[in-house]
Amino acid sequence: MLMVLLCAGAWTSAVTPTNSTLAEFEQWMARHGRIYKDNLEKPKRYGIFLETLRFIEDFNSKATNQSYKVGLNQFSDLTTEEFVSRYTGFRATSRSSNSSAATTFKYSTTQVPDSLNWVEKGVVGSIKDQGECGSCWAFAATATVESMLAMKTGKLVDLSEQQLIDCSKQNVGCKWGWTYRAYEYIAQNHGMTYESNYPYSGVEGPCNERAASIAVARLKGYEKIPMSEDLVLQAVARQPVSVAIEGASPGFKQYSGGIFNGPCGETSNHIVVIVGYGKTPDGVDYWLLKNSWGETWGEKGYMRMLRNSGVQGGLCGLVTHATLPVSD
Repeated sequence: MLMVLLCAGAWTSAVTPTNSTLAEFEQWMARHGRIYKDNLEKPKRYGIFLETLRFIEDFNSKATNQSYKVGLNQFSDLTTEEFVSRYTGFRATSRSSNSSAATTFKYSTTQVPDSLNWVEKGVVGSIKDQGECGSCWAFAATATVESMLAMKTGKLVDLSEQQLIDCSKQNVGCKWGWTYRAYEYIAQNHGMTYESNYPYSGVEGPCNERAASIAVARLKGYEKIPMSEDLVLQAVARQPVSVAIEGASPGFKQYSGGIFNGPCGETSNHIVVIVGYGKTPDGVDYWLLKNSWGETWGEKGYMRMLRNSGVQGGLCGLVTHATLPVSD
């Protein structure tokens, strides 16, 4: 009897479910394998889910005035604070110009085609999922090195994010990190190893020096790209580029397709990879971004974000921290 009263009280304190929305919540839980720790947690999560559902319905009802749509995904029962702490992993910091691994950007004369998709060219690895580990920096660094290696050798291989999480000690594991420090580690370690040799666990552990020593992707260092969409475009015309963005807005969190045009801030908290760019049939320029939140987010793990937005630093701060690896 006490448990029944507690459960009833829990639902009342959060939100009283209707049959239709509760059924949708139960279906969402089953689809994403969500199991809550107790009968107090479920009503709390249902309340957050309901707020998300209302946001989605309201946003999409104005679709004629929006360039993108939002939908339910694996993050729909999380607050913004929970989402950022668990699924991002970047903190803005000044980048040292004294590093021996860093070079200045020198490809400002690159010929730039009208559109480019490195995924279609077969040099971008599959969409991965960082899980509840703030390791976006490791996934972005790994993705750009995989592409660099594929362009150099003609062979696309799967490299180890876990190696960077455990062994790149200038970064902070599953809390946060920076791609340029990951590149510095790879250069100093004389490469990184295969995913199969050092598989992903999603938690920080001691560095497996033996596995890390079997290096297959060597770097000379990295390049810092000045804060300019034009220069980032020239860099992407050569190879995929890692960029830091602000990815905490409800629209970004629940993005399901289209050209994302905000709103968002400029305080970067997440890292993704630009793997291409293009223009829609009605003339809207966009970047093609590879994320590390699995295929259930966005356009099967990708996002198209507005390019040439006129915002200093790019939309969501996209060009404020852009780097790329340099092969040895």
